[in-house]
Amino acid sequence: MSTTVFHQVESLLGQLTREEQLRVIEELARRMRQAEMRQPQSLYGILKGQLAEDFDAETALKEIRSQWLQDLQEMDL
Repeated sequence: MSTTVFHQVESLLGQLTREEQLRVIEELARRMRQAEMRQPQSLYGILKGQLAEDFDAETALKEIRSQWLQDLQEMDL
């Protein structure tokens, strides 16, 4: 969105009553929730640059699961 459009929207918001502004916020929130639900995000995209390139997720998960099993055995469950 350009700065001009943003300022136009901001100006229009200033002309609305408090209740109308709340309706706009509610509508924006609803649209954002729906868009979020429709567009699953790839973990690769979310984690890109967060992990080392040679990070092996499968190995890490096996180690975590193994530790869980050991913890459960120690608790006698």
